[in-house]
Amino acid sequence: MKKFIIPALICLTVQFVFSQKATDMSTPKVSPNGTINFSVMDNAPQLEGCKSAGTVQQQNKCTAAKIENFIQQEFNNDIARSISNNSANNAIYIRFIINKQGNVENVGVRTNDSNLKAEVERIIKKLPTFSRGTHRGTNVNVSYALNLKADRLIRK
Repeated sequence: MKKFIIPALICLTVQFVFSQKATDMSTPKVSPNGTINFSVMDNAPQLEGCKSAGTVQQQNKCTAAKIENFIQQEFNNDIARSISNNSANNAIYIRFIINKQGNVENVGVRTNDSNLKAEVERIIKKLPTFSRGTHRGTNVNVSYALNLKADRLIRK
């Protein structure tokens, strides 16, 4: 019996020593600069017309669609056509902050083509004002990111 109890106690001790502290996954992470990700907010910033879209998920989808449509409408087709044939230059990663007043700031664009990067930055800075984003009753800065393909920006 002693041969069974001692190894079992050792195993239990090791299990408790190396177990990790439980974390609260319901609390969204706030970045060091005080921004919260758009997708985990209580009340994410919305573009005009999306507040009445229904559920929070539907409102977020509405805002994402309006952002993409805005970029497409403002985009210079000549730039998109010039690079859309080259798949290496086709991907665009965009991130920006929606500040506490609903204005876009701190725009960052990653792509392999400098003309495309400048054009997308120009357009993102022209986005209309968002509603204020709140989390737990406080206005907060919100980070927003999206991926696009240059060939999807060409207006038919």
